[in-house]
Amino acid sequence: MVGRKREFDREEALEKAMELFWAKGYNAVGLSELLQHMGIQRQSLYNTFGCKHALFLEAIQHYGKTTICRIEAQLNQPGSPLENLQRVLRKAAADAACPQYRGCFVVNAMIELAPHDPEVARIVRGLAQQIEQTIEGTLNRAIAAQELSAEIQTRPVASFLYHVILGFNVRGRLCPSQTCVDEILQMALTVLKSPS
Repeated sequence: MVGRKREFDREEALEKAMELFWAKGYNAVGLSELLQHMGIQRQSLYNTFGCKHALFLEAIQHYGKTTICRIEAQLNQPGSPLENLQRVLRKAAADAACPQYRGCFVVNAMIELAPHDPEVARIVRGLAQQIEQTIEGTLNRAIAAQELSAEIQTRPVASFLYHVILGFNVRGRLCPSQTCVDEILQMALTVLKSPS
């Protein structure tokens, strides 16, 4: 017997769910609101995604993969690895200073759920490690290009820069301040000074 054809676009529904979770968080989104926003029926949610929590986990993974691909593309652009990394930091700072900034979906989930949800914690931890490794790779390329001193310890510096980006996200959600963000950015950029 041929199964009933799904009456909605799965990826589109996932994107809509991600946007709603991103805007409101997990706990503030009721099932009825979620179904209405996605434009699907309750049974379709259960058949396709499993449940609200499973859908949330998939939405985080989807967002995380998209974000990592974007960051990798920015860091792997032709030209100076150091300048590419500086641009990523400046973009994160500029975004955080915008009045309507809604933060990073992964960071939001990290704050709201990771402390007491092992599945969310596992996903966000894995995504964080991937981003740190991507930054570390860029630092290594900058050293190879003699843009940074070979004495720099790339792993802790990559972790520091990732946590600066996390801080931008949190600061932008709580109290956007161009002055504060600029000060943090300038301090972070001092770590990336070219060898004299």
